[in-house]
Amino acid sequence: MIKAAIIAIGDELLIGETINSNSAWLGKELTKLGITINTSVTISDNHSSIIDTLEKLSEINDIIITTGGLGPTKDDLTKKAIASFFKVGMHEDEITRLHLIEYFNRRGREITDLHFEQALLPSCSKALKNNIGTAPGIFTKKNKRLYFNLPGVPREMKSIFEDNIVSILNNFKYSLVEDFYHYETIYTTGIFESDIAKRISHLEEEYESVKFAYLPSYSGVRLRLGILNSKLVKNKTILNDLIIKIQSLLHTFIIEENSQLLNAFHEYFIKNNWTLSVAESCTGGGLGSLLTELKGSSKILQGGFIVYSNNAKKNLLDVNETTLEKYGAVSEQTAIELANNCRKKMGTDFAISITGIAGPDGGSTKKPVGTVWIGISDSTKTKATKFVFLKNREANRELSKFTALSLLYRKLKYNIEI
Repeated sequence: MIKAAIIAIGDELLIGETINSNSAWLGKELTKLGITINTSVTISDNHSSIIDTLEKLSEINDIIITTGGLGPTKDDLTKKAIASFFKVGMHEDEITRLHLIEYFNRRGREITDLHFEQALLPSCSKALKNNIGTAPGIFTKKNKRLYFNLPGVPREMKSIFEDNIVSILNNFKYSLVEDFYHYETIYTTGIFESDIAKRISHLEEEYESVKFAYLPSYSGVRLRLGILNSKLVKNKTILNDLIIKIQSLLHTFIIEENSQLLNAFHEYFIKNNWTLSVAESCTGGGLGSLLTELKGSSKILQGGFIVYSNNAKKNLLDVNETTLEKYGAVSEQTAIELANNCRKKMGTDFAISITGIAGPDGGSTKKPVGTVWIGISDSTKTKATKFVFLKNREANRELSKFTALSLLYRKLKYNIEI
């Protein structure tokens, strides 16, 4: 197996001041490439800590990736530690120097000697161009191992990885005799992890050469299938056969666009030229915000209403006062009026309403915390569906948003009555 280690460098990560999202992202991307993550650690931006960790992890890994500590200030120690680890001096990379000059000139900013520090690299290393920032990545090949050192800024780290490192890693793994995993992912929505396992458990026994991984999230469960690259042509045939069987067993829960729910929903609506509006109570505008994350969302989302209070429900979306008094804000009847009136006011093809008790307070025996009604309205019908989620406020709000998208997606894609 090709093994990799990820080292996140920075005191701010250790004390919780900054969330370490880089390691999670790198782990996911390396796994896509069939590379096994052997170790992932967070360490201090300290010269001896960096060297000690590199020495230890180099003994058991083929690929070492660090993030952080490549800036121009005195607390950025990674480059000097790398040079010490390889027992070499530093040299200036001319291409990086020219990139820095062009970068600052384009922005009308003065460049200083401190900025030029970023062009200094260990003499045994090569620069990996940073197309959106200043600090380059660093690449070193030593003793049949690959070392990559990336900036800690997530968008810069991702850019360097995608623009430079993916191709290097692909060439590296195909040049080796070692096995690595080839992965395929099936995206699902509207079904729990345990229910998927129940439906396909017999396939796990039938296809012993395939690794099954269930990866749940608020938006749905990803089913990742892995098979060794050895005799890949034969194994791909096995994998394709398995995927067809799984798709048949999970038919109406499959995301046909083979992507995360939000991306699939967006693509499906764009393709059909449909418009949407939203009426939100317990999610407080979260669904509308989610829908605007992707480019081109203005073609789908026309607008919406945050109707958190009963007054807002009455005054903004004309919910009948009798409905609120008799059934309550969290009810099928209220969800239906919210969705129907929202669609009519906004003139959209569809509308979604969400009203619920996110918690941690406000629940009752009849309507416990986590009770949520989601309404879906189109020109022919408006219907609401009840869910009882969890006791956690954040989880309830996230589940409400993605469940609403899932309901409408599956209703349209598979003609399912909700």
